[in-house]
Amino acid sequence: MRRRLQILLISSALLVASFPAMPAGAEMGADGIYRMVFPVDGEYRLTQSFGDPRDGGARSHEGEDIMVDGVKGLPVVAAESGTVGWMQNEQGGNCCALEIEHEDGWSTRYIHLNNDTQNPDGSYTDDGLGYGIVEGLSKGDQVEAGQLIGWVGDSGNAEWTAPHLHFELRDPDGVAVDPYPHLLASELNPLAAPICPEGEVCDTVAFQTQAGRFDVWGSLGFSPLLTSFHFGNPGDVPFSGDWDCDGVETPGLYRRSDGYVYLRNSNTEGVADTSFYFGDPGDLPLSGDFDDDGCDTVSIYRPSEQAFHVINTLGSNDGGLGGADYSFSFGNPGDKPFVGDFDGDGVDTVGLHRESTGLVYFRNSNSTGIADNEFIYGDPGDKLVAGDWDNDGSDTVGVYRPSSGELLVKLSNSQGVADFTYEAGAYTGIISLRP
Repeated sequence: MRRRLQILLISSALLVASFPAMPAGAEMGADGIYRMVFPVDGEYRLTQSFGDPRDGGARSHEGEDIMVDGVKGLPVVAAESGTVGWMQNEQGGNCCALEIEHEDGWSTRYIHLNNDTQNPDGSYTDDGLGYGIVEGLSKGDQVEAGQLIGWVGDSGNAEWTAPHLHFELRDPDGVAVDPYPHLLASELNPLAAPICPEGEVCDTVAFQTQAGRFDVWGSLGFSPLLTSFHFGNPGDVPFSGDWDCDGVETPGLYRRSDGYVYLRNSNTEGVADTSFYFGDPGDLPLSGDFDDDGCDTVSIYRPSEQAFHVINTLGSNDGGLGGADYSFSFGNPGDKPFVGDFDGDGVDTVGLHRESTGLVYFRNSNSTGIADNEFIYGDPGDKLVAGDWDNDGSDTVGVYRPSSGELLVKLSNSQGVADFTYEAGAYTGIISLRP
């Protein structure tokens, strides 16, 4: 969970004192990311709205709306050191926004700052009579990265909408650029830092859209999108594996309408490289290396029996999948299966996730028995995924939260808050893979 500051009714002078200036250091990195401080201190949600049509298509949205889920008055800080440029600061009138011009020629803009009166209990009255810029801040003043400059509100053309900060990043020519990837890499977003140690290869994720597109992340961290491609039809059930034993994991799909499995051997658009029949109606696909031979295969979980049917070879040529190498029972009705190497022995084993409560439990062997580990993680409705996020040899859990569009990753299979949190957006499915 991102840092959250509880706002009380205190003077602006005290608030300035509670935010010591952070060192300057914004610069364009080799990865094309402009390093800066995240401008909102508190819980937030990014919308990826840059370029969206506004005023019936008459203009495009030139910033990123940083939503605060109705919490007006969260502090807004300077994303980088610089000089205050233009301001909209007429109390009760043309209020409240400002621009900071950075020494490297770039600039940032902070719009819809608060213009409402704060009540004694900390709430706000939508009267347009407040003032959302730090008292005494004027055009031409020098500010430091991380210095308080104002508070989140709904002023200007955002009156009567949900409070948020409209944040813009402009290059030295004054052209607005999409701030989204740069915000993800910002200094006040430590939960979104890269997990994978430098120089190593770790598991990452791919998100499936309703239209059948896969957005593959190259890594969990800054500017994560590696590639996008279409594969399959809307409604196909996604999973992933290394089908041709080349060390690269690619998507597979199960199509309930015809009972087929479709596998790709590359993370590119195209038809299936392998396809075959799969189980009975209602079966769910499982993919993993169940015999430690370096190759993944597709197996079956049959919810009607709470039974796993493990198959260590792939089907082919539109034929049937064949009989299981072995079967066993595990789990409770309604729980959803997942697969991972939870103890680092090279063999994938099965687990189950109860979406209604967040219960996660798994076995360290593919056999009947009680769970070797169980814990609560995430919220009801989260979609669970497992991967070796830090390349330590063992898989741990993560959840995709459709309600907020977030991916929340744990580095241990234990109860507790996320170790890392990433903004993902709206998707219908998620898989882990090693591209």
